[in-house]
Amino acid sequence: MFPLRSGFAVLLLVLPAAAAAQDSTGAETTPFHSGQWAALFSGGLGIASLGVMRFTAPTRAWLLDFGFSGAHSHGTSRLNDSLVADGFSSNADVNARVGRRFYQARGRSVASFQTLGVLGGFHHACGGQTSASGVCANGWHAGAFGELGGAYLITQRFSIGGTASVAFSYSRSTARGSGGINTGPTTARCRG
Repeated sequence: MFPLRSGFAVLLLVLPAAAAAQDSTGAETTPFHSGQWAALFSGGLGIASLGVMRFTAPTRAWLLDFGFSGAHSHGTSRLNDSLVADGFSSNADVNARVGRRFYQARGRSVASFQTLGVLGGFHHACGGQTSASGVCANGWHAGAFGELGGAYLITQRFSIGGTASVAFSYSRSTARGSGGINTGPTTARCRG
C-alpha cells in the first residue's frame, strides 16, 4: 500500500519577516530570519493539522505539528418488515510530527521546502450494533516521514502552499469486544 498524503497549508509568520526579499547582489533569498516563529494550519482529505515552526536560519526551521481526524456515524437498516438493525461506527486519530524543514527561494514570493522527521500517534475505533456490544480497537504507531512542498508568500506574514508526504511507520493495536481481548499483529507500513 503506497498512498500519498497531500494537503493545503497556510503559514502565518508571527514575527515580522526580514525587511528585504533580495540581497544586494539581486539573488533570491527567503524572507525568513533566525529566531522567527510561525504558525502552520493545514488540511486535506479527512485530516486537519495545527503546528508551529521556529526558524534557526533564513533557510531552516524546526517543525512541531499535530494532526487530528475522526468521524462518528449511526445508522438504521430495515432487514425485513419486522426486523430493524441499528449500528454505529466511530474513530479518532491524533498524530504528532517533529522535524527539520529546509527552504529554498524560487522567486521573490515563492519558496520550496523539504521536511524530514519522526512521527507518532494514537488511534481509536469502535463499531457494531447498538443492541449488542461492539468491538473497540486502540493502538499506537511511530515512524519517520518525508515531505516536499512549496509556499507562495501573499504578504510578508502570510503564505499558502501545498505538500506531499510519505511516512514509514510501525504500529500495534489491541481490540476488545464480546470475545475478549485480541492483540493485533505488530505491523510496519508505508503510507502517505
